[in-house]
Amino acid sequence: MSNAFNSATEIALVMAATRAEDLRWLLDYCRDRNAVPLVYSTDSNPDPGFQIPRTTRGRETAAYLSYVVDFYDRLPAYSFFVHSNPDQWHNDLFGPMTKDTLPHVRLEAIDAQGYVNLRCTHDPGCPTSVNPWDPTQIDIEKDDIRAFFPQVYESLFDVGPDQVPEHIGNVCCGQFAVSRERIRQRPRADYERMLRWAAETELTDSFGVGWVFEKIWHIVFGTEVIYCPRFEQCRCDVYGWCGPLTSGETLQAVRAKPV
Repeated sequence: MSNAFNSATEIALVMAATRAEDLRWLLDYCRDRNAVPLVYSTDSNPDPGFQIPRTTRGRETAAYLSYVVDFYDRLPAYSFFVHSNPDQWHNDLFGPMTKDTLPHVRLEAIDAQGYVNLRCTHDPGCPTSVNPWDPTQIDIEKDDIRAFFPQVYESLFDVGPDQVPEHIGNVCCGQFAVSRERIRQRPRADYERMLRWAAETELTDSFGVGWVFEKIWHIVFGTEVIYCPRFEQCRCDVYGWCGPLTSGETLQAVRAKPV
């Protein structure tokens, strides 16, 4: 796998992977598009062709945040954050295989919206996935990370308790695409702070770190706290499947505003 890209690269395909995983599915997509895979190793003995994340806690969290920090000043136009296993229930419309999904993503939707989830189905995650100020008694008794969500949110976003939302909702889970401009709406220091939390927090384990970020990636990349776009409109915008719907309605896909 290539470990860098040049100024002509249009798309970076970012993921975490182990040495044992077969990543050949990436190659056809990268050949057909001006795309380069940025694969971050989660092995203790990493493959020399892989990137080295700044922490391995959180699996894809470590890869995604390390990539943003590593390449912040030379990002391509689009960054696709995906899982390494080619068969994902997180995919949408074109079946579970990521190689069948990626070619259909409308880059213009990323231009227009800044962030798009590759999944459109609301369940799980919408309309609410976390209620930071209202953990269950079981969460409290077990010291689950859900019981500490306000504290976590404050640390990750460097805000006071008055800015912790009552409810967070998002289309699940950890596969999405972000424009260069949207990533840079935050300073690099924000992503470095999030990485430090992932590496150092004692509130949860590696799995918990990944779970936290699956609930907030949409906020990290600048969408509203409740991010649950209409299912049919999401498929129209992201994949160009606009109908006609069973109701007879035909939707209009989002387009970037002229510069």
